[in-house]
Order: sequence, then C-alpha cells, then structure tokens
Amino acid sequence: MIPYVPSYTKRPTMNRNDDKKPNNDGTISVVGTGSIQVPPDMATVTVGVVTQDKDLEKAQAENSKLSNNVIKGLNDIGIEDEDIQTINYSVRTNYDYINGKQKFRNYEVRHVLQVTVKDIDQVGEVYDVAIRNGANIEGGVTFGLSNEKYYYDKALDLAVKDSVKKANNIANSLNTKVNNIPSSIKETSFGQAQVYPKTYAATNGAPPIQSGLIEVSAQVNATFEMI
Repeated sequence: MIPYVPSYTKRPTMNRNDDKKPNNDGTISVVGTGSIQVPPDMATVTVGVVTQDKDLEKAQAENSKLSNNVIKGLNDIGIEDEDIQTINYSVRTNYDYINGKQKFRNYEVRHVLQVTVKDIDQVGEVYDVAIRNGANIEGGVTFGLSNEKYYYDKALDLAVKDSVKKANNIANSLNTKVNNIPSSIKETSFGQAQVYPKTYAATNGAPPIQSGLIEVSAQVNATFEMI
C-alpha cells in the first residue's frame, strides 16, 4: 500500500495593486488515526444439526428432534430463546455416480443455529452443551462488543486529536502555525480487529475458547488553516 504523505497548499498572493493586504496563508491536510483496544463482552456461536435418510420425513423428524434437544440444552444453561436464531434450514438430495450414472443416495436436512452468548465466559460451555445434545456441525465463534459505538466514539476522538498533532508538527517544520480547529474534517474509515489472544477457561469439561482484545479504530481527513 502506498503510504499517505501529508500535504500543504499555499494560497496565491493577491496582486500588488489590490487595495487589500496580500494573503500568504495556506492549508495543511493530514490523516488522523485513532484506536482503542478492549476485551469482547459478547460472542456469537454457530452450530447446527445435519441428518440423512432415504426417507425425507424420517430425516426431517430426526433433525427436528436433535435441534430441539440442542435448544433445550442451551435453555437449561441460561440461553434465552431470543438469543437462539435459525440462520439456515435446507433440504437437499444426495446422489452417487456409478459408471457415469446418477443414483439416489439419500435426503439431507440441515438446520443451522446462531447463538448469542452474553456471558463471554460461557462460550466454551455453549459449544459443549450443543454438541452433547446432538449438534454435529459448527461454524465457529465470533467475538464482539455490545456497545461498539461507545468505543468507536473514543477512537474517533483520538483520531481528531492525532490530526491536530500532525498538523502542528508540519507547521512547526515550516516555521509557521495552524488554527487548531480544522476548516474541514471527514470520517474516512472505521473497523474492528482481534488482537492479543486470551483463553476463556473451560467449565465442566467444556473446551477452552481462545479470544483476544478487540481493536476499534477510526480515521479522519482534516484540513487546517495556516496562520
């Protein structure tokens, strides 16, 4: 990626014959960045049940039974129904190909659930309970923040302060000064990234789940008037 190079522009001076005093002011444009690292306070766990049978009704009935067992098991450890969501339910026909010919094998029913875990220390237990109650497919864990905007606002504040600092540094190198209030400023990007692994302890034989801090970042483009 080509690095960003701060720039400044100089306004053209007025004609000597003008009545007003020549204006030698200019502008300095910079990119300000800010980030803050915080531990996640929630997670989403994706698990599901897949069943197969030559009889479609049997495959669906078995899937329904196992899926209900998974949901009940999660309810028993405090996961509310509102935090368990079906994100995929599908039925497909499987075939074998023998000597170039298609031969029916069975029906496959797939039911995938997304579980919101509000107690971060419970992530491993959620996986364990789901598997012990019939889940046989998984889609991983995603860690997040329940109040992302709060931390983004903090990162944005740091980005603005960074832009002021950079503008002043450039002005000092030019033996001039800038107005610390930008004449224009625009948010240009924000994002999340996980850093610094952390393992959440296993409970009751549940697998340990490794997470990390979440870095929330912000970026602004700002222009400052030279004075």
